[in-house]
Amino acid sequence: MKKLEINKSDLENNLNIIKNIDNKIEIIAVVKANGMGLGLIEYSKILIENGIEILAVANVYEAIALRKAEIKKEILMLTPCIEKKDLQLLIEHDITLTIGSLEECNLIKEILEASTKKEVKVHIKIDTGFGRYGFLYNDTETILDIFNMENNIKILGIYTHFSKPENQKWTSIQYNRFRETIEKINENGFNTGILHCCASTAFLKYPKMRLDAVRIGSAIQGRTLTKQEGLVKIGNFKSNIIEIKTLPKGYNISYGNTYKTKKETKIAVIPVGYVDGLNKNRLRDDFSLKNNIIAVGMEFKKIFKNNSLKVKINGNYYKIIGRLGMYHSIIDITNSNNININDEVELEIAPLQINNIIRREYI
Repeated sequence: MKKLEINKSDLENNLNIIKNIDNKIEIIAVVKANGMGLGLIEYSKILIENGIEILAVANVYEAIALRKAEIKKEILMLTPCIEKKDLQLLIEHDITLTIGSLEECNLIKEILEASTKKEVKVHIKIDTGFGRYGFLYNDTETILDIFNMENNIKILGIYTHFSKPENQKWTSIQYNRFRETIEKINENGFNTGILHCCASTAFLKYPKMRLDAVRIGSAIQGRTLTKQEGLVKIGNFKSNIIEIKTLPKGYNISYGNTYKTKKETKIAVIPVGYVDGLNKNRLRDDFSLKNNIIAVGMEFKKIFKNNSLKVKINGNYYKIIGRLGMYHSIIDITNSNNININDEVELEIAPLQINNIIRREYI
């Protein structure tokens, strides 16, 4: 009754557009959060079929799930790990680790001493102003200590993460800090491996910052903060009508009695609610002041009404009325005579917001 339908040819179209923007750089495809909502395993396999050599995940479960699915390409763990059991598991499955502190390096060395593994592949994370994971960009002495360690820690790359890519001035500051750090490493005679700092937005906005590789997630879905001609939105949420009836004037609809019919109203009920991802904030990845204010307003509005939500049935749009339920929504179909039980309903829900238990179907 509920599924996220994914058009494989549209997905391949987006990949080709991204590749053609700059065919000299490596694409690190980000498949965290259940393949950015498109289904971790199947999505990853399609990416590999289309030439992707490196996948990036955010937790141990994702990394191991890919290996159990017999995916043998390089998998980059974006989150540093200091839990010994988890780290042992990642090393055992040949996952490329992210290192952001000296403590992590020492733990890796300790694990290797008791393991049959001879080396561990890593990327070094540099904190250039995000204030999260990574070595501080000006802590060159500690960073160089990693390079001076025994060669069982194999450094494949170094990267940073932009905190506000839509702001060119601030992003340039972060980028310049990163480049200065790299220069100091090179001056000491070390090979940094591949360099990467751009995710989807920065990749599209700042060609000079693409370096050796880019981490692409939302752009493959065609859901970007920066417009790019040719990209199409991936993922179409579908369900079916399970009940139709006519309610009299003055009748309460849904929780809280916040909505009352102003006239005789024909309604359709669908088994889709907020637990499925409906009406989650679509602006979470846009951190501008304007959209943060809008986001707060949307959250406040949700408490009372959902009168901006619409669904598509038989090619036409209809409004959701009343407060959203956890598993159900009510649609006003008063002006239509050609809607029946079990008719298909299409809803605009970004894949990343959709509950992971919803079936993903590739067509």
